[in-house]
Amino acid sequence: MPRKTIKPWFIAEASAIAAIDGARTESNWEALSVEIEKLATARSQRAKAAHNGKKVQLIQSTEDLERQHCGGRYLVQPPLVARDAALFDNTMKSNHISSVVVCREPRTTLGLCPIVALGSGVTVRVQVEEPKNPNKPTCAWFDHAIEELGDHVLEQINNSSPTKRQLDYLIAHFSAIPTHQRVFRQAIELCDTLSKKSV
Repeated sequence: MPRKTIKPWFIAEASAIAAIDGARTESNWEALSVEIEKLATARSQRAKAAHNGKKVQLIQSTEDLERQHCGGRYLVQPPLVARDAALFDNTMKSNHISSVVVCREPRTTLGLCPIVALGSGVTVRVQVEEPKNPNKPTCAWFDHAIEELGDHVLEQINNSSPTKRQLDYLIAHFSAIPTHQRVFRQAIELCDTLSKKSV
């Protein structure tokens, strides 16, 4: 049986993540900016491959998690939680399967749908409108929910805090909102600001 070809964005993503850690440790802002750009591109390519025209797939049991999966959009639902979604996302990446994964929590008393994701030591949560059919959420609803999650991260930045702290805040959220390009753009702008200050 021939070996499965690994898509280049998986290799680029892993390389960029390692390089981001090194560049941030060394306060090498120019290199950090370049690597964040590479990560943004790789994750955009992975998301594009996952947006394959198929319906949103629901994951709501341990059995669902353990089944063989193909690429696509995945919504992890109760009784599973955000940690299950993060582990599933990591499994998909480890198997080089292009996917976008997000977790929902039980509907609130106001009838809203909490969307939650885990980053590096952080949790992001935002409430969006329930899909018209909770058993068949549309791709448009799914993509909108993820955008709302990323927008929330940007809204929570403390603009009065030091630039390095703002940058670290965004980096910590990269894994929680891997397809939200404006978060990467903002991080690159902060790197550029720090680079100019260090000249």
